[in-house]
Amino acid sequence: MATPKAEKDLHLPLSRVKTIMKSSPEVDAVGPEPLYLVTKVTELFVTDLAKRAYKNSEKNFLEYKHIAEVVQQDDTLDFLREIMPRKITVRQFKEMMAKKAAKANDSDETSEESSEEESSDESSSGNSNSNQENKS
Repeated sequence: MATPKAEKDLHLPLSRVKTIMKSSPEVDAVGPEPLYLVTKVTELFVTDLAKRAYKNSEKNFLEYKHIAEVVQQDDTLDFLREIMPRKITVRQFKEMMAKKAAKANDSDETSEESSEEESSDESSSGNSNSNQENKS
């Protein structure tokens, strides 16, 4: 097998990629060929993602929202959806949280009402049992 090309052929630092690879508990050692290949493939992936996002942008610059949109639209990039969500404003976030809190309150009230009904049923049945015992 041919030896890897020079490090100057790469844009990402090999030492950082090696550190990331070794952070996995299944990886004990990283050889030079796999390290070079993973680094090169990572560069190609990032380049492709950036090009696709730039093509979809309407301006002559690339923003986070362009990349996030590509990630959200492409099913093959599903593994990145939690890491790169669509960008939202603070106002949108507050509205989402308010809706979530309202839903939680509604479900809590419903469960409290059913709990109160159950406890009132139990206490009334308990009273009838004690009334029956008193009659005996």
